[in-house]
Amino acid sequence: MPAPASASELLDRLRKSRLVPVDRLEGFLAALHTAGGIPEPATLLDRLVAAGMITRFHADKLAAGKYKGFQLGDDRYLILDQLGSGGMGQVFLAEHAQMRRLVALKVLDPRAFENDPVARERFLREARAAGTLDHPNIVRVYDLCQDGKILFLVMEYVEGLSLQALVSHNGPLDVAAACHYARQVAFGLAHAHEMGFVHRDIKPANLILERTGLVKVLDLGLVWSEADAATNLTKQLDNKSILGTADYVAPEQAVDSSTVDARADIYSLGATLYFLLAGRPLFPEGRTAQKLVWQQIKDPVPVDRLRPEVPPELAAVVHRMLKKHPSDRYTTAAEVFEALAPFDSADVPPPDPALLPEPPLRVALARGPGPSPPTRSSGSTSKILVAAMRTGGSSAKIKNERGGSTDSDSAQIAVVAVTPSGDRKLPTQTGAGSSDDTGRTPDRPRAPRAPERPVPSGPTTLLISLSVALVLALMGIVILLLRK
Repeated sequence: MPAPASASELLDRLRKSRLVPVDRLEGFLAALHTAGGIPEPATLLDRLVAAGMITRFHADKLAAGKYKGFQLGDDRYLILDQLGSGGMGQVFLAEHAQMRRLVALKVLDPRAFENDPVARERFLREARAAGTLDHPNIVRVYDLCQDGKILFLVMEYVEGLSLQALVSHNGPLDVAAACHYARQVAFGLAHAHEMGFVHRDIKPANLILERTGLVKVLDLGLVWSEADAATNLTKQLDNKSILGTADYVAPEQAVDSSTVDARADIYSLGATLYFLLAGRPLFPEGRTAQKLVWQQIKDPVPVDRLRPEVPPELAAVVHRMLKKHPSDRYTTAAEVFEALAPFDSADVPPPDPALLPEPPLRVALARGPGPSPPTRSSGSTSKILVAAMRTGGSSAKIKNERGGSTDSDSAQIAVVAVTPSGDRKLPTQTGAGSSDDTGRTPDRPRAPRAPERPVPSGPTTLLISLSVALVLALMGIVILLLRK
């Protein structure tokens, strides 16, 4: 459809789009009439964006003559912006029409849905995997929906930037920050591995840093699961293709993606940590085919040679994660989590707010009031990570690595309180083997006291007294009758 030639034509399409409630739009137009009239289409779109009526994404589509397709899922979701795109489809920022909650919609390309059963099955597999996982360091999936020929995932919207973008903007990270972020990823991976999933595409671009400093793993499109392996589904879908990203893929994954285990993710996390510390991948030169060969036979430049401030002990941890043979690496993500602990002793502040510009007004209105600004934490470990550890599904395994309780039935109850100043108070935790943020094992919390029986007062006391007096009077009459 051609671009609107007049303001009236633009407004006609805007009304058809149902992007703005009728009463709000009419009130806005009435104000324009009072101020001097309706401007030409381009200026009108700019004013609609500035007033928070629509987003720039909407304005660009309307300017191109488009007004359909802004709603999905029986009009439950209103698309606000496009966040990204890939071979399998696109990711949009959307608002739930009733709950007024921001979500991310990952939409499978309808052509892939109809003509590519492998792409469709991978999409469904991602939905099953993400729907199973529930961890603060993994992006959550809320629903799998279909609208006509469109299949889409409803996901948690994470407002932040990728670790790839962070390094591209700031250069190599501080040693403590790099280890802090890597430990959070290891914590999330430990949960995924416990649940029988291998991510197979861990890389800085798939790790999102929130405003609060929490890192989340996203994009489970290449996930491998034990359940799929049992049915040979993974091998059918992979079909001997190389899955992953050349700069971060494990050597064995480059040979056969369908037979990898958790140690492939450990290699990719090691390559990611190397990137965070060095500001460059393992092999910055060369084409994709060369990098895949080098992953098999060539060792990268030692990270402490590129960054002299990296302690030799940390360099040893990184390069053990990058061993060519899986048996030479750490066995579990929980072991990686513990190995990086000595280098995560300093407080790590949240990312610079300047790196995360405020969203457009329309998105801000959908988001609602944000949380209190994060503050620098105190103690030997960042409160953000400790809070995540104490509410995450993999904490039992990590405690076991520390020598704590392995009882899978032990309850872990955590509450993160926010003080008036905005600081987050760390939770208290029940269960044997729990420890505080200094690494000390606290005294076992006392069992809560049983509530005391309330003392009756007021009208209740008077009623009881009268009842007792009546009973005593009746007893006296009975005794007199018996004597006679």
